[in-house]
Amino acid sequence: MVTNPSVPPIYGVTVEVAENSLIVLADKEVKTGTACHIYLDIPSVNSKQKNYISFTGNVNSSALIGQINMFRHLIQVKEISSVQRENLIKALKAL
Repeated sequence: MVTNPSVPPIYGVTVEVAENSLIVLADKEVKTGTACHIYLDIPSVNSKQKNYISFTGNVNSSALIGQINMFRHLIQVKEISSVQRENLIKALKAL
């Protein structure tokens, strides 16, 4: 997740994905309302190479999960190309 090109990216684990939103756990907080660019690794349908989807989104909510000391971010997809959306849908169907 890139919130600003001049700062390092925030790495996290995606625990839930849908066509229009996703939930990411990260050790750094991203404030609600923050626009970000997401690079989401997805399983490859045809080969063993790594694939990813790139899109912009907005952080709709951010909450600290106390038991694991991580932040839960709900991210709404804002802009995604038709090719990237198609790849996301294929990956979701393959799971």
